[in-house]
Order: sequence, then structure tokens, then C-alpha cells
Amino acid sequence: MKNTLQLIIGALACLTITQCAQQQMQRQVLESRTVVLDIGHYYASGRGGQGARTPDASQGGSLEECEFWYKYAGEVKDVIEQAGYKCVVINRGDMPTDPSLAACARKTGVLHVKTPQPTAVYLSRHHPERMAVGILSADYALDWKPAAVIFLHLNSDSDTWHTSYKGAFYCNKTGEPMAITMAEHMNQTIFNRTMPNGGFPCGVIIRTDGHKGGGDWLNTCNDSWVPAIITEIAFLSNPQHVRFLNSPVKARQFARAIGEGAIRYLSNR
Repeated sequence: MKNTLQLIIGALACLTITQCAQQQMQRQVLESRTVVLDIGHYYASGRGGQGARTPDASQGGSLEECEFWYKYAGEVKDVIEQAGYKCVVINRGDMPTDPSLAACARKTGVLHVKTPQPTAVYLSRHHPERMAVGILSADYALDWKPAAVIFLHLNSDSDTWHTSYKGAFYCNKTGEPMAITMAEHMNQTIFNRTMPNGGFPCGVIIRTDGHKGGGDWLNTCNDSWVPAIITEIAFLSNPQHVRFLNSPVKARQFARAIGEGAIRYLSNR
């Protein structure tokens, strides 16, 4: 009987400690004034950006998602910092060897995590049960004790031109309210307004299925109660989206809409 009672008391003590730790993490997130942006994938010397890309250059020029975000992550950062938040921009690879992209990286202040092998699977330092390619970026983002993490990506569903419209903000469970707000803002300002989208609104998809589609990047953030979003909302296999994103003016509008949606959520938490 005495041993049983001790076990019950021990279990209750562990539960209380766990609850206190969770509450402390939640409070830290709510009080944070830092947003981390991760430029999706990485740049390889001699091969360029290693992410989704256009099938060819016939729609106004070729585009690749990592290279795109080296050029325009600064626009997202500018919106966030104008709202009074600190914004940290990271990437899991090395500085681009392309001079123009390197100049953009320096101007934006991109911090390069320099993953030993950018294509290798790693365990999370913060939550070792999580593992994925690129998870070191999520770990580094959590080191900043952020209010939110936004993984800047573009989508593609074909190696040939294919009109896809069902883009979405992928998110963790904690980030669903933020993703909904960001999608609403994207629909109000970009989709089917300046960017043709076939009448389809921007969606929201909760991603929890391991390292498929960045699932454990999101899960790692979720374990720390940090809202995390992957911006899979424009398709580089869609000629209409590519023609839109190949316009510097429209690309800036698109990037700034992501920052505006994030601030709209953070300002009303």
C-alpha cells in the first residue's frame, strides 16, 4: 500500500512538473517579440538552388524557390520589423556563390546554419524524438525562443507546365489560427486579385505526419508550443503563378502579404 501511494505521488509530481514546463513554454511564446523566417532548402555551388523550380524559362524566366526567397525574404522581414518585432532570417546551407544572391543574403542579414550535410536526416536537439532532412533549421529557429517560425517555400506538382491552384499554408496544430489568418489575408490581397488563382482560395493544411512535407519541422515547433507555417501557396509548375512571380513588383507584393498576414495574427493574439 505504501509503495502504491508513493508511486501515485510520484506520478502526480511528474505530471505537475510537466504541466508547469508546458505553461512556461506557452508563456514564453506569447511574450516573445521575435519571428524567425527560414529560406526553404539550400543553395549548392555550381548547381544553384535545390528546391522546386519551373520546368523551363518559357513563362518569363526560370524560377527556383530558394533563389526566389533569397531575393524577397527581406520584404517579409521589413513588414515584420516595421510592426515592432525582431525578425531573424536563416537558411540551412552556405552563402550562395551567385554574386547577386549573395548580395541579397547580406542585405537581408541571412544567418547560415551550415548543416554538415543539407540532404541528411538529423534528430532534433530540442525534441530528439523528431527527425527530418532540414530539421536543424527548426532547431536553430527554436534557439531564438520565437513567437512564430515561417518556412518560406514555393510549391510544384509537376516537371512540366501544369495549372495547379490549390496552394496552402501548411502548419502545426499550434499554428492553425495563425495559418487561417495568413490565408485570409492572402485571399483578400493577392489570390484572385493580383495573382490569378482560378477562383480557388488559399487553404490551410495541418501537417503532423513525420518528415513528409516538413512534418517534423512543424512537429518540433509544436512540441515547444511555437506556431509554425510552411508557405506552399504558389506553384512553380503553374504558368500563371510563374508569370506573376517573375514580376519584381508583384513578387514584392506577394512576399509582403506573407509578412502582413503574420503580423495581423501576432497583433491580435
